[in-house]
Amino acid sequence: MRATQFQHGSFTVADVPEAPAPGPGQIRIDVAACGICGSDLSMSKDPGRFVHVAENAGYPLATFDTDRPVVLGHEYAGVVRELGSDVTDFAVGDRVAGIGLATDTSSGIPTIIGYSNEYHGAFGEHIVVDASWVRQVPDKLSLEHATLAEPLHVGEMHVQQSGLTAADSALVIGCGSIGLGAIIAAKARGVPVIASEPAPKRRELAAALGADVVVDPAENDPIEVYNRMVAEGNPLVGQGGPGILIAYECSGRAGILGTLLHTLPFNSRIQVLAAPFDDEVIVPVVGQFRRIAVNFGHGPYENAYDITLQRLADGEIDAEAIITGRVCLDDVADAFAALRQPDEHVKILVLPGTTTHSPRAAGGNIDAPSNA
Repeated sequence: MRATQFQHGSFTVADVPEAPAPGPGQIRIDVAACGICGSDLSMSKDPGRFVHVAENAGYPLATFDTDRPVVLGHEYAGVVRELGSDVTDFAVGDRVAGIGLATDTSSGIPTIIGYSNEYHGAFGEHIVVDASWVRQVPDKLSLEHATLAEPLHVGEMHVQQSGLTAADSALVIGCGSIGLGAIIAAKARGVPVIASEPAPKRRELAAALGADVVVDPAENDPIEVYNRMVAEGNPLVGQGGPGILIAYECSGRAGILGTLLHTLPFNSRIQVLAAPFDDEVIVPVVGQFRRIAVNFGHGPYENAYDITLQRLADGEIDAEAIITGRVCLDDVADAFAALRQPDEHVKILVLPGTTTHSPRAAGGNIDAPSNA
């Protein structure tokens, strides 16, 4: 199949072997579109570090041989092409999207598609995934827009895990697609949201998706803004009631965890949605002094993906505003370069079936949406 593969720091378009035949409970999907994830940016920046951290953490879902090529991409949507045995919920031709997990039929070990040398990601024409993680795309939702359910659902999942209540306030740090998902989930619960983001395009989207206060951290400290609102008795954040401030760290910026431990109000919480792969230095007793809880993703959640997919289908989320570029397989490298300087971009989609070069899509201009 035709795909964009990554090896030794470079993206190249090549004919690559298809993923293994679907095993029991698996399906093969013709890919219509796939978003570029922040994890893909981290992996392509330093594959050795990415795999080393995953292996040391005992996390088999993201381990592979960095000396062999991989085809990235796990924020997919497409059409069912082939069914493995025991699959009864889908039929060939169904429009689907989902979470990109595949269980290696030879070892029984699950993997994230794209972070495997055998189970290719969706920067190619076909993928094989476990059907249990796949969902039907509602008729009124395009496949391109459906790709957003995967990154946005991370915000819904973490908001559930954080224990956010109507009495609390939310601080979202970093307004890429995961941060925007956190804003959407927090506003669905009726809480005030302060968003912090250095890129103008992403600040604009944060406000459009419901953030009550949007801050450029180069000009204003968002925690100082919150503290000032509380001191002034601003009804948006209450007046010393039972609620707390929960910070949703979605930037993955080095040093942010230590900064939050030192500057958040006493009794706050930190919910970590995006984290760096490098070592971090914190002083743990500071969190103890200030009674700040840190959650890296522990706790129950329910139907986060399905909730997000339905919000997209119901038009509650302006999907087209979040999609800031579309590229063909030949332009994946340009798209990655654009996302590393995200002044103009939030989410760029890779369209494997597109053969026309579209370099403008990686430079900030939005191509016309397809009818997929």
